[in-house]
Amino acid sequence: MSSAVVLFGARILLLVLLYLFLLFVVRALRSDLRAATRRGVPAKGASMDALPSAPGAPLADAQRTGAPTRRAPGPGLEVVEAGQTALAQGQRFPLGDALSIGRSAGNDITLEDDWISAQHLRLRRQNGAWMAEDLGSTNGTRVNGRPLKGAARVKSGDVLDLGRVKLRVVDNV
Repeated sequence: MSSAVVLFGARILLLVLLYLFLLFVVRALRSDLRAATRRGVPAKGASMDALPSAPGAPLADAQRTGAPTRRAPGPGLEVVEAGQTALAQGQRFPLGDALSIGRSAGNDITLEDDWISAQHLRLRRQNGAWMAEDLGSTNGTRVNGRPLKGAARVKSGDVLDLGRVKLRVVDNV
């Protein structure tokens, strides 16, 4: 076999691999957009930086702008590292009975970071303890540096890594 034939074969193989890579990228983008569309997500740019006081309750103007709000002390999340988001280090979010975190505006906490999935993480109270559950995110979630598989119990002081964002579970917000 001549070197020209081998070189031609290598070029064809490289071209096929390139097209396969592009196919996987397009499929990932389509599935992310479909998931966002199913949840009725508004156009990009509509961001929610704080939680409503009760499930389904509208956000106050101070909450939409990220201004601090007065609440009774309770468990929450504190921003340790903000990644690409507009969050401030030290900003805190109160925890209700359950909350979702992701890039989609349909979440309780919206994080505009390319490494965070549309529906990334769910936190819920179960038998008096907090459970963190990765929702099949592309880049995964870590608890104290360890990959989160399924649901795991989290407590005050634990750090949740979502993409480039780090959130610490705290006792009082």
